[in-house]
Amino acid sequence: MAHSGLSIFYVLSFIAQLICGVLAFQEPKLRRVHSHQAPPLTNQQRLNTPTALRSEKNDLNDERAKSTRRRFLRTTRKGRRRRRRYTFIHQESHVTAAGAESLFSLSWWPYSYEMATKSSTIHNVQYLNSLDLPPIDCGWACVSNTEQIQLQQMKLLLRSELKMITDVNLHEKYPDVYSDLRLLRFLRKSKDRDVTSAAARYRSFLQWREKNEVDSIRDMVEDCNGSFTPTAVRLQTVAAHFPMNFDYLVQETDELNEGDKSLVKPAILNVGEFDTRGITEKILASNSDHVELEDFLNYWIFLYESIHLRLYQQSLQFGQMTFLDEVCDLSGLSLQQFSPLFVTKVMSPWLKMTQAYYPETTRRIYILHPPAIIKVAWKLVTPLLSQGTIDKIRFVRKFDGSANDFVESASWLD
Repeated sequence: MAHSGLSIFYVLSFIAQLICGVLAFQEPKLRRVHSHQAPPLTNQQRLNTPTALRSEKNDLNDERAKSTRRRFLRTTRKGRRRRRRYTFIHQESHVTAAGAESLFSLSWWPYSYEMATKSSTIHNVQYLNSLDLPPIDCGWACVSNTEQIQLQQMKLLLRSELKMITDVNLHEKYPDVYSDLRLLRFLRKSKDRDVTSAAARYRSFLQWREKNEVDSIRDMVEDCNGSFTPTAVRLQTVAAHFPMNFDYLVQETDELNEGDKSLVKPAILNVGEFDTRGITEKILASNSDHVELEDFLNYWIFLYESIHLRLYQQSLQFGQMTFLDEVCDLSGLSLQQFSPLFVTKVMSPWLKMTQAYYPETTRRIYILHPPAIIKVAWKLVTPLLSQGTIDKIRFVRKFDGSANDFVESASWLD
């Protein structure tokens, strides 16, 4: 019995040593595989990966994408520290800061945000140039052949949205809204003429119009025959708080600015007489005098739709891109017009809307008769303005006449 028990002990000991030997032999291999291979990405992780680093499988045939992928794999394999591997290739879309900055900020990432942005921009241009560009109907308004090509590339990126517009004949019903001339204004929004960003802005513009039924307000413009005075009573209530003069805009006399192949039309805004306090009280009121913030914004939508209709008609008439020059008379301006409630509840959504969805409407903004409090008012307003709008502002300090005198003297032409 003792002999048989000893034999069983030897057999069990041999089996245990064999198992330990196999595990010891395979442990380095398991460790090597684990260090070089990361678990497959989930769908959420793929969505969080920057869009410029993802694309369809067909782009793998591109020789440039293959070489970039090989260079990335070489970099990760040579690193001494453990690095997570991401499979990426290029896609013809803009690098957004949402996912890119978080990824490029990691210490183990071999490329910088600037390198990827530049690479994506070059790839976008090469991709768009390889396709047949659609025609445009406003080549006469482009300042160069490069801008004309950029406008064609923008239409190519918006081909699905533009097809939906043509299917329902919106481009014929509202040519000032859905024409190539409006696309050109969105393209000129940025100084570098970024085609992808311009297409994204116009796509957001179309979504905003559909959500807020802006085309119905555009129909109201037709009913007013370009008088800049709305027929709806609720919009007339808002208009009474903002005295303005658009008589020079509807005049047939043209003032040509030879510098940028454009026409300019002046409009007078009596900012010093704006009843911002009254309109703020009505928007915040709960009685019968209450005015909806939507009605306030709809009035400015009506005004900008009227302006763009007139600018479009005059652009076609004179064969030149037409812009608006705002002459803002600040006579009588006071700090009471810039109450915190007006700035946050009324002015902020108003300026955000007009700057986002009506770009390149104005060429210059002239400030007449700036009072002593202009520095305080300037600090309150400038955070709500884009840098492009701020660059258009000109302070006129050595003019004692009225706003009409300033316009008639042609001092606003430069």
